[in-house]
Amino acid sequence: MNTTTSKIRSFNRFYTAHLDILSQHYLDSEYSLTEIRILYEISESKIITAQKITEILNLDKGYLSRILKRFLKENLIERVASEEDKRAFNIKLSNTGKELLAILNTKSENKIEGKIEKLNNSEKEILVDSMNTVRNLLTENKIAREDITYRHEITPGDIGYIIHLHGAIYGKEYHFSTDFEKYVIKTFYDFLEKYSPENDRIWMAEYNSKIVGCVAIIHQPNEEAQLRWFLLDPAFRGLGIGKKLLTEAIDFCKQKKFKNVFLLTTNLQDKALQMYKMMGFELTKSEEVEEWGKTFFEERYDLRLSN
Repeated sequence: MNTTTSKIRSFNRFYTAHLDILSQHYLDSEYSLTEIRILYEISESKIITAQKITEILNLDKGYLSRILKRFLKENLIERVASEEDKRAFNIKLSNTGKELLAILNTKSENKIEGKIEKLNNSEKEILVDSMNTVRNLLTENKIAREDITYRHEITPGDIGYIIHLHGAIYGKEYHFSTDFEKYVIKTFYDFLEKYSPENDRIWMAEYNSKIVGCVAIIHQPNEEAQLRWFLLDPAFRGLGIGKKLLTEAIDFCKQKKFKNVFLLTTNLQDKALQMYKMMGFELTKSEEVEEWGKTFFEERYDLRLSN
């Protein structure tokens, strides 16, 4: 069985049991979860058609029709003639339906509060962010550029997390050994030892307060700068994040009047190499090396700046 599929099914079983939504009488009411969800959709839309409810909840028309007949009988909903088509009817909640839904909403909120009361604020944020991520990935409401934020102030934990990203992404995509992570740790140690807020900078792209991309500029002698640690989580590629990070880095170099920017990379980084070349970098050195459990070409690219 597909590992991803089995994990999703396992989570579904956990989540449905955890929220107690399998009971025929949800929230100790006379109604099932499906029936309450129908009342909720009617409430949210103020006035809605039965057809629209079937589309939103992906319900069988006959099944929905039986539920709506029960709601009418119990005076939970009202039928309202459509202004556009007198032969058609819209649906809205009656006062009785509104009162019932208000009671159920309060019960639901209290129940959820009980489920999360032992979580601290940070854990609650992680929970909500994770739910948003699941929603975005499983619907057409994919992660958008507007969801990404950027900053360049270094805060505690940033460097450690960026090192983790390097180890995880390069290990998965290029099968580098743990020696690569050791190398990255050393480069950051050297950077922090000589860090100059005036002439050095790290840009970080974040989604839900989590770093998903980065790039840095480190000043060097002779009016030169090095571009380092350009990295982007694969799940966030295609949103223009990499281009924005590189543009910010090059603009910073121009502002600081560096005459040349160079970077060291490998011939394995196809996507990054394309972006470097688009920004005007040119290959100036290539040498075959054997490192981190792989054989590849270590390459240097330079970008001359006219200030």
